[in-house]
Amino acid sequence: MRSALVVLVVIIVATLPPPAGAQSPPVPTLAPMVIGVVSGGQVIAGGVPLSSGSWGTDYITVSHALSVGATYAILRSGAPFGESTPVVACSSAAHGIDVLILRVKSHAKLPVVLWGDSDQLKAGDELTLYPRREFHPEAVKVRFVHGNLLTWAGSRVQSWPRQWHNVMVGEGYSSPGFSGSPWTIDGKVFGLHKGWVQPADRGPRYAVAETATRVRQCLGQVQYDALVPPD
Repeated sequence: MRSALVVLVVIIVATLPPPAGAQSPPVPTLAPMVIGVVSGGQVIAGGVPLSSGSWGTDYITVSHALSVGATYAILRSGAPFGESTPVVACSSAAHGIDVLILRVKSHAKLPVVLWGDSDQLKAGDELTLYPRREFHPEAVKVRFVHGNLLTWAGSRVQSWPRQWHNVMVGEGYSSPGFSGSPWTIDGKVFGLHKGWVQPADRGPRYAVAETATRVRQCLGQVQYDALVPPD
């Protein structure tokens, strides 16, 4: 009897509406805020600014391509080249997501991204992926497919790497170096690019990203607010 299990090949690499009559906050320009995580003089991943104050700026990126204890520099348009220090990380085993937060003290009071609600995405929604220009010269369109890879692929295979279980799935171009770059709609971040997958029974490759919902859950679990210095 032919097995119905799906084999997956992995290639590494809520906001409420404003009250009536209230003005919505200005939509940030995202492309200049996408940072480059630098190691050995080269940009190896992207990321976005999470919070900022007189103490500096915290950036969040996916951690599958990085070492939690390593030292990285941050390259950001309009800001000085800055060395970062790790603040906290979330792991797939403990938090269902792999992300790393890095702090740059020399990047004080800079704009940060707004987050969307990834649970509200519907099949066919078009997102814009902003990779670093070192890896791709322009933004990439991604069509949302599903919010959870494991559910979408319909497999009971428990040997898949845990860090890929909860990523969301989209149709769109993916390339090494895109990791950590934001999936966006109307200036809000709905996910952080992680890589691409190719289920054996579904033909093409699909882009995948860590979801904004999981980012929020991670920040709550590690009590991130308590780690942000008073301004």
